[in-house]
Amino acid sequence: MRPPSVVILGLGRGSGLACARRFAEAGWSVTIVDGNHKILGNAQHDLGKLANYLHEDQTTRLGLKNALSGTLEQFDGIDVVMHIPPLPDDAVLEDVDMAQFAKDLEQTTLTAFMAGQIFGNEMIREIREHEANTEKPPYPKSFLQILTMHAKIGDPGAPARFVTQSSVLSVMKALALELAPYGIRSNAVVSARPINEAADGWIKQRTPLGRTAKAREIADTAFFAASAEAGFMTGNSLVLDGGRSLLNGLFKEPDA
Repeated sequence: MRPPSVVILGLGRGSGLACARRFAEAGWSVTIVDGNHKILGNAQHDLGKLANYLHEDQTTRLGLKNALSGTLEQFDGIDVVMHIPPLPDDAVLEDVDMAQFAKDLEQTTLTAFMAGQIFGNEMIREIREHEANTEKPPYPKSFLQILTMHAKIGDPGAPARFVTQSSVLSVMKALALELAPYGIRSNAVVSARPINEAADGWIKQRTPLGRTAKAREIADTAFFAASAEAGFMTGNSLVLDGGRSLLNGLFKEPDA
């Protein structure tokens, strides 16, 4: 029996590498797909032989099909597809470049949707093949979206991030309904992640735990969501926000 296989579409800002390492250390076959040579090269330098690397544009149908073919050629099966969409630049509403926004929205939403169709069809084929041979699939199959808190709540001055991230969350829910009859799950990990060092003071004032999520914490949560232990969870978001969504106003640190 082959080991379970995960495909990671895009690496984000550190969380993708952490996820790849977490799955690889648990014995998974890991494929990283990214259209950026530099990002892919940095990943290969960091992870070495822990992963398989495919230079394909994960935002296009051709790139996703090539990623599917390359993964099957290397590992003979796919169990989890993880999508980490890029974040648009900050800009207040009046300064948003509409052409760039349209491109960002199309790419992030369509990537999640097309991946669900392309990789979902392969997952269904594998499941039916196992059923024909009266075998159980080797591992639960699912889709995972790795998103920022912008998928749930917005910040003034970042409307493009709010819209693009929340649109991917809608795709996650749609895939959950469409793929449930086959036993394929679809979930998201939504986390408060650092954008820049200048945000530290803001984060401490508005987050009860006083920090953002660590990349390893995101990876551990993604690993759980992909596991058999989460086998009855679909169409849901696991939120890592340090208590931020509970807070109305600013958080006062206890006196020393």
